[in-house]
Amino acid sequence: MNSVEEIRGRDLIRRGPFAKLWWANSVSSLGDWVNIFATLALAARIGGGGDGSTVAVIISLVARFLPGMLAGVVGGVVADRWNRKITMVVSDFGRAALVGTLLFVSNLSQLFLVIVLVEILGLFRQPAREAVVPTLIAPKHLAAANGLNLVSMYGTAPVGSALFALLTEFGEALPQMGQFGAWVLTAFLFDMATFLVSGFITLRIPIKATPLPEQRRMKLERRSLAAPVRDLVEGWAQVGRRGPVRRLVWGMAVALLGGGGLFVMGQPFTQQVLDSTESGYGALLTSLGMGVAIGMVLLAGLGKKLIHREPIFALGLWAAGGGIIFTSFSRSVFAAVGWVLLLGVGTGMAYVAGFTQLHSEVTDEIRGRTFGALYTLGRLALLVSLAVAGVGAVALEGLLPGILGNGIRAVLFISGVAVLLTGLATLWAARSQLRMVFDPEAMAAMRDTSQVLGMLRHRRSDKS
Repeated sequence: MNSVEEIRGRDLIRRGPFAKLWWANSVSSLGDWVNIFATLALAARIGGGGDGSTVAVIISLVARFLPGMLAGVVGGVVADRWNRKITMVVSDFGRAALVGTLLFVSNLSQLFLVIVLVEILGLFRQPAREAVVPTLIAPKHLAAANGLNLVSMYGTAPVGSALFALLTEFGEALPQMGQFGAWVLTAFLFDMATFLVSGFITLRIPIKATPLPEQRRMKLERRSLAAPVRDLVEGWAQVGRRGPVRRLVWGMAVALLGGGGLFVMGQPFTQQVLDSTESGYGALLTSLGMGVAIGMVLLAGLGKKLIHREPIFALGLWAAGGGIIFTSFSRSVFAAVGWVLLLGVGTGMAYVAGFTQLHSEVTDEIRGRTFGALYTLGRLALLVSLAVAGVGAVALEGLLPGILGNGIRAVLFISGVAVLLTGLATLWAARSQLRMVFDPEAMAAMRDTSQVLGMLRHRRSDKS
């Protein structure tokens, strides 16, 4: 029952190789979130309170986003050149070892260095993980698998937050240990355990080596220092040249650039503009999570019927952009919660449709580099959002008419427009697919063509 064809949709996380990968990802993601909350708290303690803590927290966030400028790209090359299973296992065990060193951190520079190294190993794991997903399940389960992966990555955030709070309470009840208290010991020991468990689960996954064409295999055997650079250039050239892949990768990056504005401005918007409390901000986050789950379930349920993914990706961006725009006009937390729900639905739809299309469209040979490029551009977009949103809110104060005269509202509005326009551009580029939706004969022909192309890909893989 472990073959990719025999696994049924409901069995995806119950048994089989993908189930092992999913549980490893879930445990690893839980460790990531606990690590994020714990390092932020540790940075605040090192900062000593007041402005010092604020600066320390900002520096720790920069350390978390900075490696994405290069490590994601290099991680994509690693995923396409070396054993992906070993790459993921080394990443998990390496992060466990690095988190262990956090028990002995005493200043901000040490914390910065360890966070950077942990992020680099994490960015090596992500392209390898995405590259192996289509090799573990049948194509008809890709949409459901991507929905489940979304849950494992972001659904573990509230669990990680709650666990960190419990571990902190438990640690504070223990006798004083070290410079910053016993909570450091309990939080980071738990974090280490999650990475070790993920690594051991991954070791048990039967992941086959990437089948490579003869010409590329000969290049890899030459062991030239220039070979990885050539792979890097080739991967980015593929991302820039192929129409659907280029639109999806850049579309996701621009969407993150716009959507990042809400994450940066969400808390000040709730408290300063809507005059609410922390509970109001929590309601927005809960609504966002529920919306993402709804969007994910809507598309994951389609399975193999999800043929025209690019138009659905574009429609998801429309919903997300519209949700941000209407949120910027909201006058109460209740109204904002409703529009943030729409944002979440659009985000879930765009994620599942986009990742499923990339998994289907990109060959195994360059899949790691494609997702490496996606993660790099995504990190860059979020970093730009972090840097620009706050400054933009100040600069836009009083410049736009009416309710948008508020700088925070103006930033949210512009962010939503950016996401909406990205969806419009994607839909225009994929308009031929949209026409097929209303043409049954064209749709049937497309299914037949997809089946033939799939057979040809399998034959090429067998020959290589």
